[in-house]
Amino acid sequence: MTVCTPEPDFIRRQRRFADQIRNPDQPLPEGIDARRMQVYVDLFFNNIAGFLQGAFPVYRSLCSDSFWQAEVRRFIQQYGAQSPLFRDLAQAYRDYVEQHRTPQPDDLPFLQELLHYEWIELALDIAEDDPFADWPPVNISTEQLLQEHPIVSPLAWSLGYQWPVHRISTECRPDCPPEQPTWLLVYRNREDAVKFIELNAISARLLWRLHEAPALSGLQALEQMADELPHIPRDTLCQGGVDLLQQFQRDGVVLGTQPCEERQP
Repeated sequence: MTVCTPEPDFIRRQRRFADQIRNPDQPLPEGIDARRMQVYVDLFFNNIAGFLQGAFPVYRSLCSDSFWQAEVRRFIQQYGAQSPLFRDLAQAYRDYVEQHRTPQPDDLPFLQELLHYEWIELALDIAEDDPFADWPPVNISTEQLLQEHPIVSPLAWSLGYQWPVHRISTECRPDCPPEQPTWLLVYRNREDAVKFIELNAISARLLWRLHEAPALSGLQALEQMADELPHIPRDTLCQGGVDLLQQFQRDGVVLGTQPCEERQP
């Protein structure tokens, strides 16, 4: 038989106090001064609003003040974040928008993709991986890039979007997505700076292939792509691929190379 123990009075009061902070339009808890309660309400709201504005500055710039205030209030009231860390708040807001939030009449058509794009910078900035400790900077020859397997950094993320999220601003608010998707490379370099590179479908595919097929040499990856894209002259594609690999190595996207036979398929 399960015995239900009544919740202690002080916990009940704490829950009611916290609920008032999230939902300040309801009647005040008994014995609480309105002015003092408002201090906590404003402090909590401003902290959350300020952090979200810092994480999603472009999105905030596209919102009217009234919409933004209402949006932050909805998030506070409707979403129960599980992590106590402020750094996880941006991901919590994305989860709220994608899984729990009721669409609003003034929503931007590219909202979810823009939030993901803005969140990526924070996610890479706080990522705990440090692959550069195992891959000190060295000069890599073109022959190594072609005959061995180029190692793509785990801090280099190739992303595809329907909308040109990297161009969206108060001066650029597209109503419909372009015919061609947007490909971006977002990475953290050896100086711990987060950088963005606009890719095309071919360069994005090269990165994907190197990541998914560790047994391939750089040359084999390029030759497979040339077979798949016969409308592009083979020499042009391969030379462009070599130039890309060299740029990726200089930028810290490619950490180094490793003989293919030493890697497990």
